[in-house]
Amino acid sequence: MPPTTIAILGAKGGVGTSLFSANLAIYLATIGKRVLAVDADPSGADLHAMLGVGPRVPPYVAPTPAFGAEGSLASLASILDHDTINTLAPREPVEGPIPQLQWMDGGLSEPHRGSARRSSLRELGRRLSKQDADYAVVDLGSAATDAAIQFWCRSPHRLALTIPEPNAVSGLYRLVRKAFAVTALGDARDEREQSALHAAFAKAGHSPAPSDIASLMQLEWPELGQALREQMASMRFPFIVNQARLRADLELGDQVTVAVRRRYGVHLKYLGYVEHDDAVRSCSRKRRPLLLESPGCRASRNIEKIARRLFASQDARRDREPWREVPNSSHHDVLEVERGATDEEIRRAYKRMGAVFDPENLVMFGLFDEQGIEAARARIDEAYDVLLDPARRRPYEISVFPEAPEDAVEAETEEAPDEELPPAPSITPDTEFSGELLRAVRQSQGTSLGQISERTKVGTSYLRCIEEEDFDKLPASVYVRGFVTEFAKCLRLDPEQVSQSYLRRYKARMESKESGV
Repeated sequence: MPPTTIAILGAKGGVGTSLFSANLAIYLATIGKRVLAVDADPSGADLHAMLGVGPRVPPYVAPTPAFGAEGSLASLASILDHDTINTLAPREPVEGPIPQLQWMDGGLSEPHRGSARRSSLRELGRRLSKQDADYAVVDLGSAATDAAIQFWCRSPHRLALTIPEPNAVSGLYRLVRKAFAVTALGDARDEREQSALHAAFAKAGHSPAPSDIASLMQLEWPELGQALREQMASMRFPFIVNQARLRADLELGDQVTVAVRRRYGVHLKYLGYVEHDDAVRSCSRKRRPLLLESPGCRASRNIEKIARRLFASQDARRDREPWREVPNSSHHDVLEVERGATDEEIRRAYKRMGAVFDPENLVMFGLFDEQGIEAARARIDEAYDVLLDPARRRPYEISVFPEAPEDAVEAETEEAPDEELPPAPSITPDTEFSGELLRAVRQSQGTSLGQISERTKVGTSYLRCIEEEDFDKLPASVYVRGFVTEFAKCLRLDPEQVSQSYLRRYKARMESKESGV
């Protein structure tokens, strides 16, 4: 069985693809996987240095004392031969720094020993299919050629790297556009569609914004335009931010995800960041792998966390569609809040979106022009003004969220309190609140979920998920904390105690789903 390919691609040179690829391979080997680290960077194969494997150098031969003396050339020739002076990498894998790990030069930057030409990614793919390993971690470098993008998109696991610099962020956007073009052309149903897409991409500059090319094709060929929109909705682009130093760097990934979704209509999959750590430079100077030399440093822990997220199951919550059940382009969608958002949640969302679409924000570089930023900010201001004004919000929500028949049926079938209420459960300062305990407290007070929803503006579906601890259907932890806090206030419980204990259960359950490879 061929190894599972993990392709690593950089947004620009110097983002750390070799460092991350080497340490990802080491992490997999340390947990018992047979791993092959492959250097497929056409601009220069240096993955071996990050693995602690030294380069091959020819033997040193001391020059003869008398230059041109008789017999000097003969003695030199007797020591040297073609094999000893050939420093090119072998075609077959060599042993790595730890058991279960091998390293192989892909031959894309220089030919292999005994060959006069460099290899191609297509040839590398055929060679990998014959290797005996569980995983093949392929470092593609930062050369975003068509062949590299195709190899990256076809890999079962893939990851793009960027850093908090304008050119690197702009390079990430370029990778998103190219990946969409490759995926769209590859999914064309017949030659006629493929020819039409080739012509459209050629006219628009080969890698236009996905939302723009989809809109153009919608006018010229509605069926093909709809296929492109479906491709936009299903596309997933995993990426991380390397060399994060400032607090703004830690927020960069989430902001990029929001901005790309707004501009391109594509859902990026942000897997986390790797902090800037002096241990990285120290290990590089010592020619020692980071995870072996400094396994407890911040950067090592970040890499291990990202590795676990990369291999999380496909049905994990992070792979689901965005949790908001609101119409596209509505005020709620613009601010990325749900229907029952409180005024405080709306204010926080407005501040968050305003920070993303700040003209000085690094995220805007290469994504929006000045007019686009102004239009986006005007749309955010409009949504904020409407949703924060009760006189305007209620009519707007009625027009956008028509009451569905099933909602009325659900309201009618909402559980009614019995004549004799069940006894209240015992609660102490050390009580750990679960969903079942919250339901017991609510029933002992004769309160329905509909009544709590009316007071808190939190949908009954979310309240029911909280009681049933259906965490996969709940939003991010920051929203769950707000929901549980409002739930506790309605039940006259200590909001801090309830939210802290419930969030511990929530985070423990979600982390357990990401812990295995």
